[in-house]
Amino acid sequence: MRLQSLHLDVARFRHLDLMVGLAGLGYMLAAAWAMQNVSYDIWGAFVAAPLIAAVMIPIIHATFRRQPALRRIAYAGLAAKGLGTLARYWVAFDAYGGAADAQAYHDKGRLIAGQIRGGEVALWSLIPHGQGTRFLESLNGTLYTLVGSSKLAGFMWFSALGFGGVLLCIKAACLAAPKASLERYALLCCLSPSLVFWPSSLGKESWMSLSFGLLAYGSARLFSTRQFVRPLTYVAAGTAGGVFVRPHIAAVWVGAAVTAAVWSAVGTRTDRSNSRATAAVVMAIGVAGLVLVGRIALQFLGENETSDSVGSQIDNAFDRTLRRTSGGGSQFVPSAIESPLDYPLSVLRTLTRPLPHEVTGISTLLPALETTAIIVLAVVGARRLASLPGMLRRSPFTVFHLLVVVTGALAYSSFSNLAILVRQRSLLMPSLLFLLCLPPYVRPEPTMSAVHGRDDTRAPAIAAPRQQRGRVNA
Repeated sequence: MRLQSLHLDVARFRHLDLMVGLAGLGYMLAAAWAMQNVSYDIWGAFVAAPLIAAVMIPIIHATFRRQPALRRIAYAGLAAKGLGTLARYWVAFDAYGGAADAQAYHDKGRLIAGQIRGGEVALWSLIPHGQGTRFLESLNGTLYTLVGSSKLAGFMWFSALGFGGVLLCIKAACLAAPKASLERYALLCCLSPSLVFWPSSLGKESWMSLSFGLLAYGSARLFSTRQFVRPLTYVAAGTAGGVFVRPHIAAVWVGAAVTAAVWSAVGTRTDRSNSRATAAVVMAIGVAGLVLVGRIALQFLGENETSDSVGSQIDNAFDRTLRRTSGGGSQFVPSAIESPLDYPLSVLRTLTRPLPHEVTGISTLLPALETTAIIVLAVVGARRLASLPGMLRRSPFTVFHLLVVVTGALAYSSFSNLAILVRQRSLLMPSLLFLLCLPPYVRPEPTMSAVHGRDDTRAPAIAAPRQQRGRVNA
């Protein structure tokens, strides 16, 4: 029997080798055909795809080495990301005819790469520099210098950066919220249309997705371990990456992280919390960083008049954003904010726009379907949202994600163009999906003292007792 089983295994391996060999041969034939019939903007992707796979597959394996279920989901997410990249490329250069920011990033990046290779500029130009659009152009120039100036390949490399940010968000949840529904969270993050499609091009969303992943992962390590320097390194890297491109969004992230750190020091009880001295240092560094990032953000938005109050500068920045995002075929009237009482409705509409009755075409149909699916998940998973108050008391990481969602939605509430809103709202999706994957609420059972007439019911439970765990997870 053992000999027969061995023969069967050998036959399977031979069959697998044959399939891999045929797939490789087909890939080489397709690449050779593309080299003869299409431009380098397209066939350069045949060179980039194996390199990206050689980088991303070991990263996925190392990230989820002890979690095979999450590893399989990540591999599926990588495949979905590839399809999303092709769809993003088609929309940018076929559906829109090249009228996209990616075309400008590509042209400038190719020019910078040619200057670097030709020795027209110093080698230090390989280091990305500048802010906003200039930083993306410099970053793309560095990429093209190293891997060639293929437009589709550039999309694929930036898409890999964005997917790396998603992987870091999932890993952060594993560290800081091990009782959450991690497989559900990984599945939603890897297959969410917003995360599959928008951060998959030459653009700011891919880089910002990676930056947020770094900051979330560093915050998770800071909240769940006794380490200090290493987590702050990740937080600093994510903050710096956000400041280079969108400092006002980086200010939202840092503000959420600082508030969560304060809550961790004074409002929660964890088994592995940092000492009060360490927490005080973290808060001091975080507040200083928040002030610095806030000043950079206001300067980036063009509101750097020192004679005006901070509140006035922020109001002016929102008005300017409203003017910049108005116009186009997907224009709408955003919710008016006249007082803090308008915040809840503004946040809700920012997160749930467009609804099915607001669909005006195919470009708004897909976001409406995704929004509807999120609402259905929230309703079906009401027990998970019911555990939010208890999680906020116990988990600073949950506080961080909630604040990212709320403050980010407020920051986007002045957008009056649906396409811009949906694209930039993709940066909030990892935090929003995390709130939909909290452990289900379990009603606490009364203690023995209740039998003698005293109601000694404890605080609401978050995780089910060991003997009830199977029933709750089901």
